Amino acid sequence: SLLPHESQNDPLSNGCHCVLGINDLNEVFRKCKNFCNDWEFIGLQLDVKKTTLDNIQKDCDDVKKRMLEMLASWLKRDSQKQPVPSWNILLTTLSEYDSIQTAQIASKFICTHRQ
Repeated sequence: SLLPHESQNDPLSNGCHCVLGINDLNEVFRKCKNFCNDWEFIGLQLDVKKTTLDNIQKDCDDVKKRMLEMLASWLKRDSQKQPVPSWNILLTTLSEYDSIQTAQIASKFICTHRQ
């Protein structure tokens, strides 16, 4: 169970560097679904390959599907130059697009990866 102060866990301030993987896709997508219109720019910021983004755009008509596929690619690390995916990297990237909305996501964030 969580300690009382952990319920206020803010990854932007405490640096939640928990490694994320493809099994976290559903949770990551739920946190990002309001950013779908910026999926390509966010993908570039997360170092997803441009060719991967181009293929996603070609293969998917819907921005939500594009965001989902881009996040899946990020979580699978299609490029070794990418930093290991973490909540901290994701929220820092999202905050460049909408800092108020990202703060709301972060305020509800509970790091479930702590042992």
